Amino acid sequence: MKKNLVLAATVLCLLSGTAFIINDNKANAAALSPKVQHLVDFAAKNEGSETATMFAQLSNKEKDELAKYVEFHSEKVPPVYFIIMADHVYKSNKDKAALWYYIGKFRAYQDTMMCQDKTSQSQLEVYPMLAPKTLKYVATKVNDKKYLADLMQKALDWDIGHPNRVNPVWACYHGISAFTKAPKLIPNTEYEKIQNQVRDEIRASIKKYKGE
Repeated sequence: MKKNLVLAATVLCLLSGTAFIINDNKANAAALSPKVQHLVDFAAKNEGSETATMFAQLSNKEKDELAKYVEFHSEKVPPVYFIIMADHVYKSNKDKAALWYYIGKFRAYQDTMMCQDKTSQSQLEVYPMLAPKTLKYVATKVNDKKYLADLMQKALDWDIGHPNRVNPVWACYHGISAFTKAPKLIPNTEYEKIQNQVRDEIRASIKKYKGE
């Protein structure tokens, strides 16, 4: 019970604090069904409790719709949405769910590194709780080095191939300092350096799995 409450609180926290980056989603969500559009609207208004409640009430069909929205509007939503939706995608495509998890993880890692408040990086430790089925599946591949290398390469290729992205400040709202003041980013001039640093770490892991 305690674990479920922690998970619910975590999802609520990560779904809130996003108004400043997806406030233009409403126009793009015009063709969405009411609940999915409301979920996007609630997030845009920074109504975290409403967003978390609505997400939990979505039907499988509506979650399919939301997943499609996330997939084709990746520049409109925080990358953690890929992680939150991974277990739903898992129901129909386990390997795609694994890819979504790593897409979200890699890009969110870059964004947290852009925060002045480094406690924002603690959210990375929570992400596995948001996609337990997907991570359990990936764990079954622990001895399949080729699978893991290919998975990470696909996530890296996706990250490089989708340069348009949300403002990374979304990640900074999950740091300790955000409780008392508006979160701040390090200078934009450092972003490319951080992107390359994270991507180099991923490339190193890929080479390790390949035995290079």
